[in-house]
Amino acid sequence: MQGTSKEVVSLKNVFRFGGAYVAVVIGSGFATGQEIMQFFTAYGLRSIPAIFISMAGFAFIGAVLIRFGYTNRHNENIDPFKHFCGKYFGKFLEWFIPTFCFMVLVVMISGSGATINQYFGVPHIYGALFMAIVTLIVGFFSLNKIVDIVGTLGPLTIIFTLGISIAVLIKNPSSLANISDRISNIDVPMSTPSKNLWWFSGILYVAYNIVCSLPFLVEMGKTANSKKEAALGGVFGGVLLMLSGLMLNFALLSHIEDVYLLEIPNLYLTDLLTPILSFVFSLILIDEIFSTAVPMAWTSANKFGGADGTIKNKITILILCVSAFFLGQLPFGVLVGTIYPYTGYLGIAMLIMITAASFRD
Repeated sequence: MQGTSKEVVSLKNVFRFGGAYVAVVIGSGFATGQEIMQFFTAYGLRSIPAIFISMAGFAFIGAVLIRFGYTNRHNENIDPFKHFCGKYFGKFLEWFIPTFCFMVLVVMISGSGATINQYFGVPHIYGALFMAIVTLIVGFFSLNKIVDIVGTLGPLTIIFTLGISIAVLIKNPSSLANISDRISNIDVPMSTPSKNLWWFSGILYVAYNIVCSLPFLVEMGKTANSKKEAALGGVFGGVLLMLSGLMLNFALLSHIEDVYLLEIPNLYLTDLLTPILSFVFSLILIDEIFSTAVPMAWTSANKFGGADGTIKNKITILILCVSAFFLGQLPFGVLVGTIYPYTGYLGIAMLIMITAASFRD
């Protein structure tokens, strides 16, 4: 459909951008249920307004960044980091974020080894090698191809998560009764140190995830047909992501006493329905590791190896994937605990600056 000649909107592209946005953000943390548990479910009924805070944040920031990419698609000299975050902080982010993306790639490759080992009994090294090779192959593709691939995979996870969550709730609709009393008797791990900071957790979840997403979303926006199409893609992705998070949160709340100490709470939910879903879930989890690993590799290579599609860029992707494979032999839990802390607080500074710059623009 279309409005004016300058505001052409392809619904296919809106879904494609939104799906790619979802795929970049969710990763293995969302697919396991661990992120939703710590950032939202731990706060009981207050998790509901916290999720809507995150939904608004993801929709707004996604729309701003993807639209910015479209608006500056012909301006090779503009630097999104400096534009949004200023000369000095922007310069720091310009190098920190691609470096952090590489570290996330290491975590994803290690996570793939751990997941395939746990579900299929294959040694860790082979699972990590599999993810490194697949990431390398897809990383050689153009940005448009990468968006097409991960933009399809993201919604698959959302559909699976929504389906499982709704089925769990339908199976036992009374399980949400007396949530406040039940959750007050257990100590659920949470993302922030105080139970009074449920609203901050909603903000932190956006900030934590947007750090690595900024370069990819801006570049993706350059392929849009109009500002409206770019913005709608961001809004659609943000709403879809947290709508799924809301339903998963309800499902986790309904069985909070059983899942609050589990590493992979979603596995428990699938087992409640039928054991065969555990196998499907393992494939979904690998899919989500892949859909995060590829954009991370692309973002790092685009910074350290030059323009997408060049020989130098492809050599850089090869070096990154080989390096990530060897570093990915370190334990998954150790890597997560070493690399991820405090990134969300850096992201909050970015959110403030991006918001201020968007109103300034």
